[in-house]
Amino acid sequence: MMKIGMIGLGDIATKAYLPVVNQKNLEVHLFTRNKNKRKEVAGRYRFPHSHESMESLIQSGIKAAFVHTSTASHFEIVEQLLQNNIHVYVDKPVTYDYESTRRLVAMAGKNGLILMGGFNRRFAPGYVQLSNLKDVNMIIMQKNRKSLPGDVRTFVFDDFIHVIDTLLFLFQHDIEKVTVTGRKTKALLNHVVVQFDSPVGATAIGIMNRDSGTVEESIEIFTPSEKWVVRNLTETTIYKNGDSTRQAADDWTSTLYKRGFDQVTDAFLQRVISRTSPDQLHREVLRTHEVCEEVVRQLLV
Repeated sequence: MMKIGMIGLGDIATKAYLPVVNQKNLEVHLFTRNKNKRKEVAGRYRFPHSHESMESLIQSGIKAAFVHTSTASHFEIVEQLLQNNIHVYVDKPVTYDYESTRRLVAMAGKNGLILMGGFNRRFAPGYVQLSNLKDVNMIIMQKNRKSLPGDVRTFVFDDFIHVIDTLLFLFQHDIEKVTVTGRKTKALLNHVVVQFDSPVGATAIGIMNRDSGTVEESIEIFTPSEKWVVRNLTETTIYKNGDSTRQAADDWTSTLYKRGFDQVTDAFLQRVISRTSPDQLHREVLRTHEVCEEVVRQLLV
């Protein structure tokens, strides 16, 4: 039975990851500095192993760890885990800037360890089916929020990163140009638009408006013969030859599966067990953070 750590027991851990790992044959070790939270979660899931410090958690012999703490704390925690030969899954973003993410990825690669970012959309069935389409010439993705302008770097790395990573996952072409526009009110970013242009004329556009009247997510993806639209990760409509076909996820399928959390957790654990080379994974993580850094740079010019 593999020992894993769960670091940080806030909403994302308790709603998206603990229900998944609780169904697997794992020895789960919990750590948070919040004693009451640690006791409550351990009791809820009947996990007998919890720790008052990172040192105690590491000494328990965990082989891999899930990091669900605040982004500002990621570098220190991930660095400590990697220094102790522990594979890491960390919520997006890995850090708030490309250079510190690059340093962590380099450390992981040097030690043959997996450092995986929490990009669940790469595993959501509604988006996986889009990755199999051929001859894609345009993608338009929107992820909007209601009345939530924010600091430019935090906005991009904490939230817009999902749009950037999903476009990089689905776009089948080299990117020769990245164009960014946005609207700021004083120091706060209201909305942002990024456009990827390829040498063959294909285009990908990502939009986030955090000063909108709704919370929504949608992707439109075009080929010469059809158009696919996925709304809120689960509702698919296919337009072809003047007709439209709707696909809806099974009502009995869990929300965590529909949103890719089951699958991304499995993917990480299987990589650890099989000792899969982390090189491709690390390149993908770095590329996403590199583009985020470029978006921030253009917005702050």
